[in-house]
Amino acid sequence: MKKVIVFIVGVIVGAIACFALLYASGFVFESLGVLLYESEADQQRNFNIFIVVSTVISVGVGWWFVKKTS
Repeated sequence: MKKVIVFIVGVIVGAIACFALLYASGFVFESLGVLLYESEADQQRNFNIFIVVSTVISVGVGWWFVKKTS
């Protein structure tokens, strides 16, 4: 049961880190005038990429937390 809780905590930490990184990079790009999308389809594509990447990173961080505590 401890490993499951550690994994879930790791996934949450990974997801928060991904969100913080995305938020910070969006803020920087906006202040520099970089346009990340021109249409709703581009926006949806970027969102889908973020979901996939953040899921992979979150699961990886959860697995790393379990390995680190074992």
